[in-house]
Amino acid sequence: MEENNIEIHSKKKSRFVYELLDLLKTFLICFVIVFLFTQFLLKPVHVDGDSMYPTLKDEEVGFVNIFSAKHLGIHRFDVVVVHHEETDDNWVKRVIGLPHDTIYAKDDVLYINGEPQEEPYLNTSYVKSIRAQGRKFTEDFGPITLKDDEYFVMGDNRVVSHDSRAVGPFHKEDIIGKNAYILYPFNEMKIVNNPMN
Repeated sequence: MEENNIEIHSKKKSRFVYELLDLLKTFLICFVIVFLFTQFLLKPVHVDGDSMYPTLKDEEVGFVNIFSAKHLGIHRFDVVVVHHEETDDNWVKRVIGLPHDTIYAKDDVLYINGEPQEEPYLNTSYVKSIRAQGRKFTEDFGPITLKDDEYFVMGDNRVVSHDSRAVGPFHKEDIIGKNAYILYPFNEMKIVNNPMN
């Protein structure tokens, strides 16, 4: 009888060890998948502030596409997440200038390489509401000529955005991902990408 109890106890212990190892294996596989997913495919993004308002709103949560940014290139007017080294922060902005472009704003008009730009990604009614207050939506700046591997980014909410106008251009390696897939709040789910594509 005692031998039976020892055998049952041994089987229970063996089953417990097996289940524990199985659980650890599952956690390890999940960790590796999440790590690979967030390093090479999609990276979580949390919108902090109003620099992209109303395109993106404060506290929205979603993902940006790492793969597209690294392998399909960065294009003018892409929405990107850039890493600002000095503050060690990630910012959501829009690419305005590409390498070798000259960018400036004058009389509330954005110019790229001497050409005035239509900006279909801006919310027309919001821009009008700022101008109705007697303010410029885009204050004069520049001209700024970009070098090799330099990208000029600005927030869609020009009146509050802290961006390349203040800190200078970013490099390709600073761009973490592009195109925002907003998942939360659920009533604001959307994809924010390049309107010119």
